[in-house]
Amino acid sequence: METNYLIHNPMPVVPDQEQHLAIMFLDIRNFTGLMESQPGQTVVQVVRRLFTAFNQIIKKFEGKVVEVAGDSLYAVFGLQTELKESVNNAYQAAKVMLQTVTLFNEAHSQPYDGGPLEIGVGLHAGKVFVGEFGLDDAPQLSVMGLPVNIASRLQAKTRELNNDLIISEDAYQLLDDAQAIVPHQNVQLQGISHGQQIRLAGKPYAKPQHSLDYLLAISR
Repeated sequence: METNYLIHNPMPVVPDQEQHLAIMFLDIRNFTGLMESQPGQTVVQVVRRLFTAFNQIIKKFEGKVVEVAGDSLYAVFGLQTELKESVNNAYQAAKVMLQTVTLFNEAHSQPYDGGPLEIGVGLHAGKVFVGEFGLDDAPQLSVMGLPVNIASRLQAKTRELNNDLIISEDAYQLLDDAQAIVPHQNVQLQGISHGQQIRLAGKPYAKPQHSLDYLLAISR
C-alpha cells in the first residue's frame, strides 16, 4: 500500500514584523582539528563552558541568542532597543567575548590542538523580519533577511582576512567610538552579489605553533 505524505507550509506562530537589528555570528576556529585531537567529551565541555559564558554576556548587553549549532552561535541585539544602541551593545559584547576566550586560554597551561582557542565574529546591522516559527510545538525566535546572510558571511571572512572581528560599514557608522577602528576595505562575500565595505575591528589570529619534531624535520 502506497502512503502519500502531504507537504504543508508551517505557519509562523507570530506574524513577522520588520525591525532594524544588530546581527552577530560567532564561530570557534579550527573546531574540526579540536575534535580530532581531543576526547569528544572534553570538547563538549569546553564548548558548553564557553557558550554558557557567551550567552550571559549577550544577555548582559540586551541581546538574545537565536541559535547555537555545534561550534557556532547566532545572536541579535535591538529587540527592545534602538538600532544605534543595539549596535554598540553588540560591539561591546563581542569585545568581552574575545576577552573571555583570552582568559580561558590563559587558565590552561596546555593549549588545545597545539594552539590557543580562537573565535571569529561577524557583526552587521539592517532591517530583518522577526517573528516566531515552529515546526512542532516549540515556537522559537525567527530572524530572517539579507542582513542575516551578510553577518554570517562576515564571520566566515574572518579566517581569510586573518582578523577575529569584522564589522560591516553600516554597523561601524553607528559605533560611538568608531574612530578607534581604522582598517577598512571592500570585499566580496559568498552568495552576495554586491561588494561590502567592512572594518577590521579585531586582531590577527595566533600563528600556529609547530611541534619540536616538525621544526627539526624542516631544519635538515
